[in-house]
Order: sequence, then structure tokens, then C-alpha cells
Amino acid sequence: MNKLVLIFLCVVSISFRYHQQISIQQTDIQNVETLEPFYAQLRAIPTDSNTVSIVHIGDSHIQSDFLTGMVRNKMQTTFGNAGRGFVFPYRIAHTGGALDVKFDHSGEWSYCTVKNNYSTCNLGVSGFSAISGMGSDFRFRVRTWDSVDRSFTKLKILDKSGDFLPKECTGNYIHDKENEHTTIYFDIAQDSIELAPFNEGSSLAEIQGLVLENEQPGVLYHAMGVNGSTVSQYLRSTGFEEQINELNASLVIISFGTNDCYTRSSRYCSNCVKENYRTLIKRIRAQNPDVSILIATPPDHYVYRKYPSKYLGALVNDLLILAAEENVAIWNLYEAMGGKNSIVKWRDNGLAGRDLIHFTISGYELQGEMLYEALMRGYSLN
Repeated sequence: MNKLVLIFLCVVSISFRYHQQISIQQTDIQNVETLEPFYAQLRAIPTDSNTVSIVHIGDSHIQSDFLTGMVRNKMQTTFGNAGRGFVFPYRIAHTGGALDVKFDHSGEWSYCTVKNNYSTCNLGVSGFSAISGMGSDFRFRVRTWDSVDRSFTKLKILDKSGDFLPKECTGNYIHDKENEHTTIYFDIAQDSIELAPFNEGSSLAEIQGLVLENEQPGVLYHAMGVNGSTVSQYLRSTGFEEQINELNASLVIISFGTNDCYTRSSRYCSNCVKENYRTLIKRIRAQNPDVSILIATPPDHYVYRKYPSKYLGALVNDLLILAAEENVAIWNLYEAMGGKNSIVKWRDNGLAGRDLIHFTISGYELQGEMLYEALMRGYSLN
């Protein structure tokens, strides 16, 4: 059977086990034709043996990687697995990250984010930076997730003011500097490694993330979020444009909005939110004008567990208008999950947390399925 037909059959079978309970909608991507350059690169993977890179940025809904992990696994099962993609040692910053990569560290470390101490160090696309100190090192192990191999033969380290090199690894490696960052190639696939900084002079080496690849054709799905962040805070990242370009993004997905309208007061500023998103889009396009961009609206949520979000509907409408003005694609997650007050049904069905903001693992994974299927419906049409 033709692979495209198989994809279509998977798409039309969207999550029936929850459809009646929570009234999810099969919501298509609007302005989907703007994603054609991305879809064309996906189609070319088998013949060109190329890698297609997706960068997904956002807030706490993205930092946990449950939603994005589901999309990653499904995209790589369909189009090929090019590697785990972007990861960051969030434990250094006293916060959590994905479950399929386990980090640990020793020695003295400091950190900064787009929310805290952002003026004191370099910040890239992740919105985080970890700064090495006395006796510092870190190690991580990748875990096979849903039968998708996460071992890597190429490790790009987004470092500044010095190199990070292996203290221990299996087999041999060579390292090089690409775009001022350290890139390490291994002759044997790795599933764990320990790294330590080699500082240049008296500077302290900083790390803004790592990219894990297996040098095979397929999809790389990079996900990075900052808990509690707004678009305006994310714009504080001075190295954003450069690293979007270094990640060679074919598609950038933007998943903010919850914190931009989380208020019961009259402080929501429609024009401010639109202009912040517009600036973010311009910066994404700065070094790659042809990159495809997809905005995902924020999901339904309550304020202080008691009050339906007063301004969420206005923000979603603002984003729909902005997407048309900037000629980018948009997927209305708010509508897809059932619209106003739908998060109560999600909570009652074990898919959302008691805070009525965040979701359970099953809830995030369902959203990931919904996003993947929306992308595949667009793929089948183009």
C-alpha cells in the first residue's frame, strides 16, 4: 500500500477513545500552504537521504517534552530517525526536562534563563545557559523511547568561551569547531557520555544545549521550552537567530500564549502580544527567510483554578489575525481541544492537572497525536 495512503488512514483515525468524552475536534492547520517547503523536504528524504530539522519552542507545555516527544516519535517512525535532537541539562538550572535523557552533574555550576539573570550571560534558542565553575562536569544517558533508538554518533555542543570534551566514552572520537561550537564525532554509537569544560584562558565555559544525531536520514525534532515564560521574555535571547540558523530549521513551531494572557485584571494588551509574536517571527526569519513557521495557539486553561481565562479567546483571535498578516501557518489547539472550559472535561477524564493549566502525561501525549495528525493532513493535501 502506498505510504501516503497509510498516513491518511492513520490521520482519519484520530484518538476516538477520547472523542466523545472531551469533544475534541479535528482542526486543520490554517494557511497550510505556507508549509509546502517543509513538506517538500519531507518527501525528498528517501531519495536525497537528507535530514529535516524541526524546532519547537514554547513554555512549560513544551519544556516537559511529553507533547513534543509524541510528535517526535511519530514523525521519526513515518519519515526516519535522524537522532534525538536538542537536549539541555535542566537539573543544573534546578528544573525538569524530558524523561528520555537523564542528566547528572558535579562541581560548581551557575545558570541563567530568559526569566532570571538574563543580562549576565549568553542565551540561545533554549532560553537557558549553564556556566561551569570549579571542578564542574556533567553526564547524561539517553533511553530508547517507544522503540525509537536514541544513541548518537555526532554530538554538537552549543558552547561559549571554551570547549566541552568527553571524559569518558566508548570507542574513539574526533572533535572540531563548527560555527564556534564544539562538534564531536564518534566511531561507535553512544548512549551515555561524561563531559567536562576546557576553558580558554580565564573565561568560564557556558553551555546552551546539545544536539544528538545519528548521521542517518530522517527527522530531527528539537524541543525547548522555559517554564512560565512569555514571548516578550523569550525575546531576551541574544543568540536566538544564530542558533535557529545553526539548527538548520525547516519548520519552526511556536507554542506560547498561556502566560501572555494569564491574568484576571485588565493588563492584557492585545497589540503588545501581537507585536511580540511579530518580532519573534521576524527574528526566526532573519537568517533563513524561507523557513516554514507554524503557530500553535495555547490550550484552554483557568486562572487560580477557579476562573476561566478572561483573555484567552482574544489572544487566540489575535494570533489568527497575525498569522494571516505574516503569512504563517496556525493550528488552533484551543479549538481542537474543545474551546472554552474544555480543560475541565480534560481534567475529569484524567488528561489535565488539578491546576487547570497543565496536563497529565496522557493529556500531553494526546495533544501530540493531534498536532502530528494535523501536520499529516496538511502533508496529504500538498
